[in-house]
Amino acid sequence: MKGRWFIGLMLLAGLLVSCKRDLLSSYQGPKGPEPEPTLGIAIDFPLLGDATKDAVGELPASDLENALHSMTVWVFRSDDHSLVATRALTEAEFPLSGGVRRYSLEVSRQFVIDKPNVDVFVLANAASIGANLDGNSDWDDLNEAFFGDTGTAPYYGFGLAHPVHEVDENLGLPMSGCGKDLPVEGEEPVLKVRTVKIKRAVSRLRFVFCKTRTEGEGQDVVSISRIILGQSQIPLKEYVFTNQENGVVLDQEVLADNYVGSDYIVPGPATIAENDTPESLIYVNQDALTYEALLDDAVEHDQLTDLGYTYFRESDRRLNGRIEYTVNGRDRVREFNMVTAGDFSRNRTWTVFGYFLSGRNLQLALNVLPWDYNSFLVDFSEESVNVSSKFVVDENTVELIETSKDHYDAYLLPGVAAKGHLHITTPVGGHLMIRSIGDASAFQVEPDIADIDPTVNNGRIDILIRRNPDIDENLTGRYITLSFTVESGDRVIDANTEIVDAVYKFII
Repeated sequence: MKGRWFIGLMLLAGLLVSCKRDLLSSYQGPKGPEPEPTLGIAIDFPLLGDATKDAVGELPASDLENALHSMTVWVFRSDDHSLVATRALTEAEFPLSGGVRRYSLEVSRQFVIDKPNVDVFVLANAASIGANLDGNSDWDDLNEAFFGDTGTAPYYGFGLAHPVHEVDENLGLPMSGCGKDLPVEGEEPVLKVRTVKIKRAVSRLRFVFCKTRTEGEGQDVVSISRIILGQSQIPLKEYVFTNQENGVVLDQEVLADNYVGSDYIVPGPATIAENDTPESLIYVNQDALTYEALLDDAVEHDQLTDLGYTYFRESDRRLNGRIEYTVNGRDRVREFNMVTAGDFSRNRTWTVFGYFLSGRNLQLALNVLPWDYNSFLVDFSEESVNVSSKFVVDENTVELIETSKDHYDAYLLPGVAAKGHLHITTPVGGHLMIRSIGDASAFQVEPDIADIDPTVNNGRIDILIRRNPDIDENLTGRYITLSFTVESGDRVIDANTEIVDAVYKFII
Protein backbone atom coordinates (compact mmCIF):
# COMPACT_ATOMS: atom_id res chain seq x y z
CA MET A 1 0.00 0.00 0.00
CA LYS A 2 2.76 2.40 0.97
CA GLY A 3 4.56 1.59 -2.27
CA ARG A 4 1.56 2.50 -4.34
CA TRP A 5 1.22 5.82 -2.49
CA PHE A 6 4.90 6.52 -3.03
CA ILE A 7 4.66 5.79 -6.75
CA GLY A 8 1.60 8.05 -7.03
CA LEU A 9 3.34 10.87 -5.26
CA MET A 10 6.35 10.54 -7.57
CA LEU A 11 4.13 10.65 -10.65
CA LEU A 12 2.32 13.71 -9.33
CA ALA A 13 5.60 15.47 -8.57
CA GLY A 14 6.87 14.71 -12.05
CA LEU A 15 3.70 16.07 -13.58
CA LEU A 16 3.97 19.28 -11.54
CA VAL A 17 7.62 19.74 -12.49
CA SER A 18 6.76 19.21 -16.17
CA CYS A 19 3.91 21.74 -16.02
CA LYS A 20 6.19 24.23 -14.29
CA ARG A 21 8.78 23.80 -17.03
CA ASP A 22 6.17 24.34 -19.74
CA LEU A 23 4.91 27.48 -18.02
CA LEU A 24 8.43 28.85 -17.55
CA SER A 25 9.40 28.12 -21.14
CA SER A 26 6.30 29.85 -22.50
CA TYR A 27 6.55 32.89 -20.21
CA GLN A 28 8.37 35.76 -21.96
CA GLY A 29 8.09 38.35 -19.21
CA PRO A 30 5.86 41.43 -19.26
CA LYS A 31 5.39 42.79 -22.81
CA GLY A 32 5.99 46.52 -23.33
CA PRO A 33 3.84 48.60 -25.63
CA GLU A 34 4.68 48.41 -29.34
CA PRO A 35 6.50 51.53 -30.58
CA GLU A 36 4.20 54.15 -32.04
CA PRO A 37 4.75 54.83 -35.73
CA THR A 38 6.35 58.18 -36.54
CA LEU A 39 6.98 60.49 -39.46
CA GLY A 40 10.66 61.45 -39.34
CA ILE A 41 11.59 65.09 -39.89
CA ALA A 42 15.03 66.66 -40.25
CA ILE A 43 15.46 70.44 -40.39
CA ASP A 44 18.68 71.60 -42.01
CA PHE A 45 19.75 75.17 -41.29
CA PRO A 46 22.35 77.31 -43.11
CA LEU A 47 25.48 78.80 -41.66
CA LEU A 48 25.09 82.35 -40.40
CA GLY A 49 27.27 85.44 -40.37
CA ASP A 50 30.86 84.99 -41.51
CA ALA A 51 30.35 81.26 -41.84
CA THR A 52 28.45 81.83 -45.08
CA LYS A 53 31.63 82.92 -46.82
CA ASP A 54 32.28 79.37 -48.01
CA ALA A 55 28.84 79.06 -49.59
CA VAL A 56 28.68 80.67 -53.02
CA GLY A 57 25.92 81.16 -55.55
CA GLU A 58 23.51 83.24 -53.48
CA LEU A 59 23.62 86.53 -51.62
CA PRO A 60 24.35 86.12 -47.91
CA ALA A 61 21.87 86.92 -45.18
CA SER A 62 22.63 88.66 -41.89
CA ASP A 63 22.10 87.07 -38.49
CA LEU A 64 18.89 89.07 -38.05
CA GLU A 65 17.62 87.99 -41.48
CA ASN A 66 18.27 84.36 -40.53
CA ALA A 67 17.03 84.55 -36.93
CA LEU A 68 14.36 82.11 -35.77
CA HIS A 69 11.80 83.01 -33.11
CA SER A 70 9.16 80.37 -33.78
CA MET A 71 8.56 77.43 -36.10
CA THR A 72 5.58 75.14 -36.61
CA VAL A 73 5.16 72.11 -38.88
CA TRP A 74 1.76 70.74 -40.01
CA VAL A 75 1.09 67.52 -41.94
CA PHE A 76 -2.32 66.79 -43.54
CA ARG A 77 -3.68 63.99 -45.68
CA SER A 78 -3.87 65.15 -49.29
CA ASP A 79 -7.12 63.34 -50.03
CA ASP A 80 -9.41 64.64 -47.28
CA HIS A 81 -7.19 67.37 -45.71
CA SER A 82 -7.52 65.82 -42.24
CA LEU A 83 -4.70 66.59 -39.79
CA VAL A 84 -2.04 63.87 -39.52
CA ALA A 85 0.32 65.58 -37.07
CA THR A 86 1.61 68.99 -36.02
CA ARG A 87 4.47 70.23 -33.90
CA ALA A 88 5.50 73.65 -32.61
CA LEU A 89 9.22 73.73 -31.91
CA THR A 90 10.45 75.43 -28.77
CA GLU A 91 13.49 77.68 -28.80
CA ALA A 92 15.50 74.95 -27.10
CA GLU A 93 14.64 72.64 -30.02
CA PHE A 94 15.85 74.96 -32.78
CA PRO A 95 18.81 73.51 -34.70
CA LEU A 96 22.15 75.21 -34.35
CA SER A 97 23.18 77.27 -37.36
CA GLY A 98 24.63 75.15 -40.08
CA GLY A 99 23.50 71.95 -38.36
CA VAL A 100 20.83 69.32 -38.70
CA ARG A 101 18.41 68.34 -35.98
CA ARG A 102 15.90 65.54 -36.36
CA TYR A 103 12.36 65.33 -35.02
CA SER A 104 9.57 62.74 -35.03
CA LEU A 105 5.85 63.35 -35.41
CA GLU A 106 3.66 60.55 -34.10
CA VAL A 107 1.08 59.24 -36.57
CA SER A 108 -1.81 56.81 -36.20
CA ARG A 109 -1.65 53.13 -37.14
CA GLN A 110 -4.45 53.72 -39.61
CA PHE A 111 -2.16 56.27 -41.31
CA VAL A 112 0.51 53.56 -41.57
CA ILE A 113 -1.99 51.19 -43.16
CA ASP A 114 -3.33 53.77 -45.62
CA LYS A 115 0.00 55.50 -46.41
CA PRO A 116 -1.81 58.40 -48.09
CA ASN A 117 -0.01 61.23 -49.84
CA VAL A 118 0.40 64.25 -47.58
CA ASP A 119 0.47 68.06 -47.67
CA VAL A 120 3.17 69.66 -45.51
CA PHE A 121 3.21 73.29 -44.30
CA VAL A 122 6.09 74.92 -42.42
CA LEU A 123 6.03 78.45 -40.96
CA ALA A 124 8.73 80.35 -39.08
CA ASN A 125 8.41 83.74 -37.37
CA ALA A 126 4.63 83.87 -37.72
CA ALA A 127 4.40 87.02 -35.56
CA SER A 128 6.30 89.04 -38.19
CA ILE A 129 3.18 88.97 -40.40
CA GLY A 130 0.60 88.69 -37.62
CA ALA A 131 -0.30 85.10 -38.59
CA ASN A 132 -2.53 83.51 -35.95
CA LEU A 133 -1.78 79.94 -36.99
CA ASP A 134 -1.23 77.14 -34.47
CA GLY A 135 -1.89 73.48 -33.85
CA ASN A 136 -5.64 74.09 -34.06
CA SER A 137 -5.43 75.55 -37.58
CA ASP A 138 -6.93 73.34 -40.27
CA TRP A 139 -5.86 72.83 -43.89
CA ASP A 140 -8.07 75.63 -45.19
CA ASP A 141 -6.68 78.08 -42.60
CA LEU A 142 -3.16 77.43 -43.82
CA ASN A 143 -3.84 77.12 -47.54
CA GLU A 144 -5.76 80.41 -47.64
CA ALA A 145 -3.57 82.39 -45.19
CA PHE A 146 -2.23 85.65 -46.62
CA PHE A 147 -0.72 88.91 -45.42
CA GLY A 148 -0.99 92.50 -46.66
CA ASP A 149 -0.91 96.04 -45.30
CA THR A 150 -1.71 96.34 -41.60
CA GLY A 151 -1.58 99.04 -38.95
CA THR A 152 0.81 97.05 -36.79
CA ALA A 153 4.39 98.24 -36.29
CA PRO A 154 7.18 97.68 -37.08
CA TYR A 155 6.51 95.94 -40.42
CA TYR A 156 2.95 97.04 -41.30
CA GLY A 157 2.74 94.10 -43.70
CA PHE A 158 5.87 94.94 -45.78
CA GLY A 159 4.08 97.35 -48.12
CA LEU A 160 4.81 100.80 -49.54
CA ALA A 161 3.05 102.95 -46.94
CA HIS A 162 5.58 102.06 -44.23
CA PRO A 163 8.75 100.84 -46.01
CA VAL A 164 10.79 98.40 -43.92
CA HIS A 165 14.52 99.11 -43.83
CA GLU A 166 15.58 97.09 -40.78
CA VAL A 167 14.86 93.62 -39.41
CA ASP A 168 13.29 93.66 -35.95
CA GLU A 169 15.45 91.61 -33.59
CA ASN A 170 12.37 90.24 -31.78
CA LEU A 171 10.39 89.23 -34.88
CA GLY A 172 12.80 88.25 -37.64
CA LEU A 173 11.44 87.81 -41.16
CA PRO A 174 8.58 85.54 -42.29
CA MET A 175 9.73 82.20 -43.71
CA SER A 176 7.54 79.42 -45.05
CA GLY A 177 7.45 76.29 -47.14
CA CYS A 178 4.77 74.09 -48.63
CA GLY A 179 4.75 70.67 -50.28
CA LYS A 180 1.57 69.07 -51.60
CA ASP A 181 0.61 65.56 -52.62
CA LEU A 182 3.90 64.15 -51.33
CA PRO A 183 4.19 60.32 -51.29
CA VAL A 184 4.99 58.67 -47.95
CA GLU A 185 8.01 56.35 -47.98
CA GLY A 186 9.60 53.95 -45.53
CA GLU A 187 8.18 51.19 -43.34
CA GLU A 188 6.62 51.12 -39.89
CA PRO A 189 7.58 52.36 -37.37
CA VAL A 190 9.52 55.12 -39.21
CA LEU A 191 7.96 56.82 -42.25
CA LYS A 192 9.21 59.79 -44.25
CA VAL A 193 8.50 62.02 -47.25
CA ARG A 194 10.77 64.02 -49.51
CA THR A 195 12.32 67.38 -48.65
CA VAL A 196 10.20 70.52 -48.24
CA LYS A 197 12.24 73.72 -48.66
CA ILE A 198 11.40 76.90 -46.77
CA LYS A 199 12.46 80.40 -47.67
CA ARG A 200 11.69 84.01 -46.80
CA ALA A 201 8.29 85.24 -47.92
CA VAL A 202 9.61 88.75 -48.70
CA SER A 203 12.26 90.18 -51.03
CA ARG A 204 14.62 93.11 -50.76
CA LEU A 205 15.63 96.08 -52.94
CA ARG A 206 18.92 98.01 -52.79
CA PHE A 207 20.09 101.24 -54.46
CA VAL A 208 23.83 102.12 -54.61
CA PHE A 209 25.55 105.05 -56.38
CA CYS A 210 28.94 106.56 -57.11
CA LYS A 211 30.60 109.00 -59.52
CA THR A 212 33.98 109.37 -61.17
CA ARG A 213 36.52 111.17 -59.03
CA THR A 214 37.38 114.54 -60.63
CA GLU A 215 39.62 117.42 -59.64
CA GLY A 216 40.17 121.01 -60.71
CA GLU A 217 38.05 123.26 -62.88
CA GLY A 218 35.42 121.98 -65.27
CA GLN A 219 34.33 119.07 -63.15
CA ASP A 220 30.71 118.04 -63.46
CA VAL A 221 28.29 118.77 -60.62
CA VAL A 222 25.87 115.84 -60.29
CA SER A 223 23.13 115.02 -57.80
CA ILE A 224 20.21 112.62 -57.46
CA SER A 225 16.88 114.22 -56.59
CA ARG A 226 14.79 111.12 -56.00
CA ILE A 227 14.19 107.52 -57.03
CA ILE A 228 10.66 106.41 -57.91
CA LEU A 229 9.39 102.84 -58.07
CA GLY A 230 6.25 102.86 -60.23
CA GLN A 231 2.76 102.16 -58.96
CA SER A 232 0.71 98.96 -59.40
CA GLN A 233 3.69 96.66 -58.92
CA ILE A 234 3.62 95.50 -55.28
CA PRO A 235 0.56 93.29 -54.62
CA LEU A 236 -2.01 94.06 -51.95
CA LYS A 237 -1.93 90.50 -50.64
CA GLU A 238 0.51 87.62 -50.60
CA TYR A 239 -0.15 84.01 -49.62
CA VAL A 240 1.85 82.81 -46.63
CA PHE A 241 2.32 79.36 -48.21
CA THR A 242 2.88 78.52 -51.85
CA ASN A 243 4.46 75.67 -53.76
CA GLN A 244 4.75 77.91 -56.83
CA GLU A 245 7.42 80.47 -57.71
CA ASN A 246 5.40 83.18 -55.98
CA GLY A 247 2.28 83.48 -53.85
CA VAL A 248 0.69 86.70 -55.10
CA VAL A 249 -3.05 86.79 -54.30
CA LEU A 250 -5.20 87.77 -57.27
CA ASP A 251 -8.79 88.45 -56.24
CA GLN A 252 -10.98 87.98 -59.32
CA GLU A 253 -13.52 90.51 -58.05
CA VAL A 254 -10.90 93.28 -58.01
CA LEU A 255 -8.55 92.05 -60.71
CA ALA A 256 -7.61 95.56 -61.83
CA ASP A 257 -6.85 96.68 -58.28
CA ASN A 258 -4.74 93.81 -56.91
CA TYR A 259 -1.67 96.03 -56.60
CA VAL A 260 -0.77 99.08 -54.51
CA GLY A 261 -1.85 102.11 -56.54
CA SER A 262 0.89 104.50 -55.41
CA ASP A 263 4.54 105.12 -56.18
CA TYR A 264 7.39 104.32 -53.81
CA ILE A 265 9.60 107.42 -53.59
CA VAL A 266 13.12 107.39 -52.17
CA PRO A 267 14.87 110.74 -51.56
CA GLY A 268 18.24 110.99 -53.27
CA PRO A 269 21.42 110.87 -51.19
CA ALA A 270 22.85 114.13 -49.84
CA THR A 271 26.24 113.26 -51.36
CA ILE A 272 27.49 110.74 -53.91
CA ALA A 273 30.68 108.82 -53.19
CA GLU A 274 33.60 109.25 -55.57
CA ASN A 275 35.27 106.29 -57.22
CA ASP A 276 38.25 106.18 -59.58
CA THR A 277 36.79 103.24 -61.53
CA PRO A 278 32.99 103.05 -61.09
CA GLU A 279 32.71 100.53 -63.92
CA SER A 280 34.66 98.02 -61.80
CA LEU A 281 31.53 97.63 -59.64
CA ILE A 282 29.32 96.42 -62.49
CA TYR A 283 28.02 92.88 -62.06
CA VAL A 284 29.77 90.66 -64.62
CA ASN A 285 28.59 87.16 -63.72
CA GLN A 286 30.82 86.66 -60.71
CA ASP A 287 29.28 84.50 -58.00
CA ALA A 288 26.77 86.38 -55.88
CA LEU A 289 28.79 86.33 -52.68
CA THR A 290 31.84 87.79 -54.41
CA TYR A 291 29.74 90.58 -55.93
CA GLU A 292 28.07 91.40 -52.62
CA ALA A 293 31.50 91.58 -50.95
CA LEU A 294 32.73 93.88 -53.75
CA LEU A 295 29.90 96.36 -53.12
CA ASP A 296 30.19 96.18 -49.34
CA ASP A 297 33.94 96.80 -49.51
CA ALA A 298 33.37 99.88 -51.69
CA VAL A 299 30.76 101.19 -49.23
CA GLU A 300 33.12 100.64 -46.30
CA HIS A 301 35.88 102.62 -48.06
CA ASP A 302 33.54 105.52 -49.02
CA GLN A 303 33.72 104.62 -52.70
CA LEU A 304 30.01 103.80 -52.98
CA THR A 305 26.89 105.42 -51.50
CA ASP A 306 24.47 102.82 -50.15
CA LEU A 307 20.80 103.65 -49.53
CA GLY A 308 20.37 100.32 -47.73
CA TYR A 309 17.85 97.53 -48.16
CA THR A 310 14.08 97.85 -48.30
CA TYR A 311 12.00 94.72 -47.63
CA PHE A 312 8.78 94.31 -49.64
CA ARG A 313 6.15 91.73 -50.36
CA GLU A 314 7.11 89.75 -53.44
CA SER A 315 5.75 90.61 -56.88
CA ASP A 316 4.96 88.67 -60.04
CA ARG A 317 5.33 91.80 -62.15
CA ARG A 318 8.29 93.33 -63.97
CA LEU A 319 9.31 96.10 -61.58
CA ASN A 320 10.24 99.43 -63.13
CA GLY A 321 10.92 102.99 -62.06
CA ARG A 322 12.96 106.08 -62.75
CA ILE A 323 15.76 108.13 -61.25
CA GLU A 324 15.50 111.94 -61.35
CA TYR A 325 18.90 113.65 -61.24
CA THR A 326 20.80 116.77 -62.32
CA VAL A 327 24.05 117.28 -64.21
CA ASN A 328 25.48 120.80 -63.96
CA GLY A 329 22.06 122.12 -62.98
CA ARG A 330 20.20 120.45 -65.82
CA ASP A 331 17.34 118.09 -64.84
CA ARG A 332 17.42 114.64 -66.32
CA VAL A 333 15.57 111.31 -65.92
CA ARG A 334 16.79 107.73 -66.31
CA GLU A 335 14.33 104.84 -66.32
CA PHE A 336 15.11 101.34 -65.09
CA ASN A 337 13.30 98.02 -65.13
CA MET A 338 13.71 94.35 -64.42
CA VAL A 339 14.43 92.03 -67.34
CA THR A 340 11.65 89.55 -66.61
CA ALA A 341 8.32 89.56 -64.81
CA GLY A 342 8.60 87.54 -61.62
CA ASP A 343 12.24 88.43 -60.93
CA PHE A 344 11.05 89.95 -57.64
CA SER A 345 9.48 86.71 -56.40
CA ARG A 346 9.98 85.89 -52.73
CA ASN A 347 13.49 85.60 -51.37
CA ARG A 348 15.18 87.64 -54.14
CA THR A 349 17.47 90.68 -53.98
CA TRP A 350 17.35 93.38 -56.67
CA THR A 351 20.38 95.67 -56.73
CA VAL A 352 20.21 98.90 -58.77
CA PHE A 353 23.72 100.35 -59.22
CA GLY A 354 23.91 103.87 -60.66
CA TYR A 355 27.18 105.56 -61.56
CA PHE A 356 28.24 108.81 -63.22
CA LEU A 357 31.17 108.88 -65.63
CA SER A 358 32.85 112.21 -66.28
CA GLY A 359 30.90 114.27 -68.81
CA ARG A 360 28.21 111.62 -69.27
CA ASN A 361 24.71 110.86 -68.09
CA LEU A 362 23.83 108.49 -65.30
CA GLN A 363 24.66 104.89 -66.19
CA LEU A 364 22.78 101.96 -64.63
CA ALA A 365 23.71 98.35 -63.98
CA LEU A 366 20.97 96.05 -62.65
CA ASN A 367 20.96 92.49 -61.32
CA VAL A 368 18.57 90.17 -59.53
CA LEU A 369 19.99 87.29 -57.50
CA PRO A 370 18.63 84.68 -55.10
CA TRP A 371 18.91 85.85 -51.52
CA ASP A 372 20.93 83.01 -50.04
CA TYR A 373 18.83 80.12 -51.35
CA ASN A 374 17.41 80.16 -48.29
CA SER A 375 18.91 76.91 -47.14
CA PHE A 376 16.43 76.14 -44.39
CA LEU A 377 15.41 72.65 -45.42
CA VAL A 378 12.70 70.58 -43.82
CA ASP A 379 14.02 67.19 -44.81
CA PHE A 380 11.73 64.20 -44.48
CA SER A 381 14.16 61.84 -46.16
CA GLU A 382 17.65 60.89 -45.10
CA GLU A 383 18.32 59.91 -48.70
CA SER A 384 17.21 63.12 -50.42
CA VAL A 385 19.64 65.16 -52.55
CA ASN A 386 20.21 68.67 -51.17
CA VAL A 387 22.34 71.09 -53.23
CA SER A 388 23.09 74.46 -51.62
CA SER A 389 24.64 75.92 -54.78
CA LYS A 390 24.36 74.54 -58.30
CA PHE A 391 27.14 73.74 -60.75
CA VAL A 392 28.86 76.83 -62.16
CA VAL A 393 31.97 77.23 -64.31
CA ASP A 394 34.81 79.61 -63.49
CA GLU A 395 34.68 82.00 -66.45
CA ASN A 396 38.41 82.71 -66.17
CA THR A 397 39.19 79.11 -67.19
CA VAL A 398 37.20 78.94 -70.45
CA GLU A 399 36.01 81.09 -73.31
CA LEU A 400 32.31 81.30 -72.48
CA ILE A 401 29.63 82.13 -75.09
CA GLU A 402 25.93 82.26 -74.21
CA THR A 403 24.02 80.52 -77.01
CA SER A 404 20.53 80.83 -75.48
CA LYS A 405 19.00 81.45 -72.08
CA ASP A 406 20.96 79.41 -69.49
CA HIS A 407 22.90 77.55 -72.24
CA TYR A 408 26.61 78.20 -72.80
CA ASP A 409 29.41 77.00 -75.06
CA ALA A 410 32.55 76.70 -72.92
CA TYR A 411 35.63 76.50 -75.17
CA LEU A 412 38.69 75.01 -73.50
CA LEU A 413 41.73 77.26 -73.42
CA PRO A 414 45.10 75.81 -74.58
CA GLY A 415 46.83 74.08 -71.70
CA VAL A 416 44.17 75.14 -69.19
CA ALA A 417 41.67 72.88 -67.44
CA ALA A 418 38.13 74.21 -67.21
CA LYS A 419 37.09 74.52 -63.57
CA GLY A 420 33.62 74.28 -62.06
CA HIS A 421 32.15 73.61 -58.64
CA LEU A 422 28.98 72.92 -56.70
CA HIS A 423 27.91 72.41 -53.07
CA ILE A 424 26.04 69.22 -52.12
CA THR A 425 25.18 68.40 -48.50
CA THR A 426 23.10 65.19 -48.53
CA PRO A 427 22.83 62.25 -48.59
CA VAL A 428 25.79 62.20 -46.19
CA GLY A 429 28.06 59.26 -47.01
CA GLY A 430 26.66 59.00 -50.53
CA HIS A 431 28.64 59.48 -53.74
CA LEU A 432 28.22 62.04 -56.52
CA MET A 433 28.70 60.42 -59.92
CA ILE A 434 29.85 62.78 -62.71
CA ARG A 435 29.35 61.43 -66.24
CA SER A 436 30.41 62.83 -69.62
CA ILE A 437 27.73 62.95 -72.33
CA GLY A 438 28.98 63.22 -75.93
CA ASP A 439 32.58 62.72 -77.08
CA ALA A 440 33.57 61.31 -73.70
CA SER A 441 36.85 59.72 -74.84
CA ALA A 442 38.18 63.13 -75.96
CA PHE A 443 38.05 64.55 -72.44
CA GLN A 444 39.22 63.90 -68.90
CA VAL A 445 36.81 64.81 -66.11
CA GLU A 446 38.09 64.75 -62.54
CA PRO A 447 36.73 63.49 -60.29
CA ASP A 448 34.20 61.09 -61.77
CA ILE A 449 33.13 60.02 -58.26
CA ALA A 450 33.13 62.31 -55.21
CA ASP A 451 32.17 61.69 -51.58
CA ILE A 452 29.27 63.73 -50.18
CA ASP A 453 30.41 65.24 -46.88
CA PRO A 454 28.99 68.64 -45.75
CA THR A 455 31.69 68.93 -43.05
CA VAL A 456 34.40 69.35 -45.71
CA ASN A 457 34.28 72.83 -47.32
CA ASN A 458 30.52 72.94 -46.70
CA GLY A 459 30.07 70.12 -49.21
CA ARG A 460 31.96 71.85 -52.04
CA ILE A 461 33.06 69.63 -54.93
CA ASP A 462 35.49 71.03 -57.52
CA ILE A 463 35.44 69.57 -61.03
CA LEU A 464 38.16 69.80 -63.71
CA ILE A 465 37.51 69.27 -67.43
CA ARG A 466 40.45 68.99 -69.82
CA ARG A 467 41.41 67.56 -73.22
CA ASN A 468 42.49 63.93 -73.03
CA PRO A 469 46.33 64.08 -73.37
CA ASP A 470 46.52 60.40 -74.36
CA ILE A 471 44.81 61.01 -77.72
CA ASP A 472 47.09 62.39 -80.47
CA GLU A 473 44.47 62.98 -83.19
CA ASN A 474 42.86 66.32 -83.93
CA LEU A 475 39.97 66.76 -81.45
CA THR A 476 38.86 70.22 -82.52
CA GLY A 477 35.11 70.60 -82.23
CA ARG A 478 34.62 67.58 -79.95
CA TYR A 479 32.36 68.35 -77.01
CA ILE A 480 30.66 66.98 -73.89
CA THR A 481 28.08 68.03 -71.33
CA LEU A 482 27.98 66.76 -67.75
CA SER A 483 25.30 64.61 -66.14
CA PHE A 484 25.00 64.03 -62.38
CA THR A 485 23.64 61.13 -60.33
CA VAL A 486 23.92 60.23 -56.65
CA GLU A 487 24.54 56.76 -55.22
CA SER A 488 23.17 56.22 -51.70
CA GLY A 489 23.20 52.65 -50.45
CA ASP A 490 21.59 50.57 -53.16
CA ARG A 491 19.78 53.55 -54.69
CA VAL A 492 20.80 55.63 -57.72
CA ILE A 493 19.19 59.11 -57.79
CA ASP A 494 19.06 61.43 -60.80
CA ALA A 495 20.54 64.72 -59.49
CA ASN A 496 20.46 66.86 -62.64
CA THR A 497 17.37 68.81 -61.54
CA GLU A 498 19.03 69.74 -58.25
CA ILE A 499 22.50 70.48 -59.66
CA VAL A 500 22.00 71.95 -63.15
CA ASP A 501 20.56 75.40 -63.84
CA ALA A 502 23.03 76.57 -66.48
CA VAL A 503 23.86 73.98 -69.16
CA TYR A 504 27.52 74.08 -70.21
CA LYS A 505 28.76 72.49 -73.45
CA PHE A 506 32.54 71.98 -73.13
CA ILE A 507 34.20 72.23 -76.55
CA ILE A 508 37.79 71.58 -77.63
